[in-house]
Amino acid sequence: MGTFATHPDKYIPHPRGSHPRKTFADNLCSYVQKYALWTGFNVAQAALLSPLLFMQPALLARAGLYTIAMMGSIAFVGATAKQEKYLYLGGPLLAGVAIVAVSGFAPLVLPVTAARTLMWSERIWLYGGLAVFGGFTLYDVQKILRNARMVQAGKGRKDVVNESISLELDFINIFIRMVQILGMRGGSNKR
Repeated sequence: MGTFATHPDKYIPHPRGSHPRKTFADNLCSYVQKYALWTGFNVAQAALLSPLLFMQPALLARAGLYTIAMMGSIAFVGATAKQEKYLYLGGPLLAGVAIVAVSGFAPLVLPVTAARTLMWSERIWLYGGLAVFGGFTLYDVQKILRNARMVQAGKGRKDVVNESISLELDFINIFIRMVQILGMRGGSNKR
C-alpha cells in the first residue's frame, strides 16, 4: 500500500541532485497523519461491520473462533516456512480476488430465473473467497517477515500500519464469510 500524501518537494529536482533532509516536524506530521487515517479506517470498518451485532452472539463467537483458528494455523505455516517460499502467490491470488469479486457482482446482472447460476456464483463468492483470503494470509505473513528482515538489515523502513492493514482485511473477509456460511448452515438446520 502506498502513502496517502507525499511531500510536494519530493518530485522536484533540487540543485546538485540532493534532496532536502526530513526534519523532525516533517516526520511527526507524517506519523500523526498516518495514524489518524488508520484510526479513521478502523472506525469506518467498525461502522460497516456493526450490523453484525444484531445476529446471534453464539454464531458470531463460533465464526470468530473459526476465523482465529484458520488464520492462526495459516500464519503459523507462513511463519515457519522457508524464507519467501509463498511470495510467488501474489499474482495468482490477485486473479482469484478478481474472480471472487466478479462472482459477487453476478446477482446484479443475472436474471432471477437463473437460480442455479446464482447458487454457483454465491458458492464461488463464499468458498472461493475463503480460499483466496486464506492464501492472502499466507502471502501477507511471508511479506511481513521479509520486510522485517529488510528493516533489520537496514535496507528498509519499519511501517507497522501498512503491514497490519493487510492482515486486518484478511481477517475481516474471512470472518464475514464464516458468519455467512454458519448463518446459512444454521438456517438450513431449522427447516
